Amino acid sequence: MKIYFNLITVLIASLLLLSCSDNDYIIGGEANKTNKVDKSTFDLLNQMEETKLIAQLFEKAGMKEIINGDVTLVTPNVWSVNRYLRRRHNQELRVNPNAPELTINDISQEELKKMGMYVLPGKWWRETIPENGKILKAHDGTEVFLSVDKVNTDPGVAWDGAGNPGSGYQYSNFLQKLPYIIHVHFKRGNKWEWSALERTVLADYYDNPECDHVYRMYVSDILTNNGVVHVLYQGDYNYTDHYYYHSLFFFGTRKDDKL
Repeated sequence: MKIYFNLITVLIASLLLLSCSDNDYIIGGEANKTNKVDKSTFDLLNQMEETKLIAQLFEKAGMKEIINGDVTLVTPNVWSVNRYLRRRHNQELRVNPNAPELTINDISQEELKKMGMYVLPGKWWRETIPENGKILKAHDGTEVFLSVDKVNTDPGVAWDGAGNPGSGYQYSNFLQKLPYIIHVHFKRGNKWEWSALERTVLADYYDNPECDHVYRMYVSDILTNNGVVHVLYQGDYNYTDHYYYHSLFFFGTRKDDKL
């Protein structure tokens, strides 16, 4: 199978979509015979509920033609935008208790330039990403590492009595073969932090602007008429950190999730 959902998503989909053929792929909630869609990348984003807001942001940023080029998108989703808006609103509420709620229209053109961090040159998916992964420079200059990895940890659901991710009663441990999942690793400081240990020893670790972020995909390997689309889902961290959803542009910190 060439589209790889988050493990929980796969389980739910398998229960809800028993009527679909074994050879079908699910793209944008619809059965598809392959992982290819006869649409441009922009039109695909604009069609899926999870990424409609992202399509609008790329258009507002003046990047519609760029994402419809020979590129790979590692795109955020509606939850990423919601987390950004909530964090920014909470910051404003601390200064002005009557601060109005925000929408994507409140994102400045200067900040929208950061949408380039999600746009990678070329077409990179499971069949083209090298075995040892690939470092790429995003449209805005951000360095990004793409990899295809066997995964048996599912943040948020691991339970073995001691809270060890990858152990105990979770979906992946009942599979005959471990699934392959595409990860994206964003370099945020002057050096790469390749391991979780290197990231967690930093002060405030994932809230530290120097700390790299690593994510798995909600859905991956969608081949459009011009490029490839992967949709970010959650951070691949210990489940107790609750870094499930990427905040657009890495905006804010965990304390901004609440007043």
